[in-house]
Amino acid sequence: MKAYQFNEDTGLYEGEIFADSATLASVGGVTTVAPPEYGAGQVPVFDTTAQQWELLPVAIARQLLLGRRQ
Repeated sequence: MKAYQFNEDTGLYEGEIFADSATLASVGGVTTVAPPEYGAGQVPVFDTTAQQWELLPVAIARQLLLGRRQ
């Protein structure tokens, strides 16, 4: 089954994987909810509370990454 990876700390989209549905429940940072289509200057970010994706401007996504490194 196709699943979508996201960073557990920031929610930033990390790509697609294929995995057995039985093992997905035990893997963090993975959802079967597909991210929305996005264009230049946008980054999908997964909200684990709402279990949905939102699109953020790249500038804000960059701030999420920089905040994680500090």
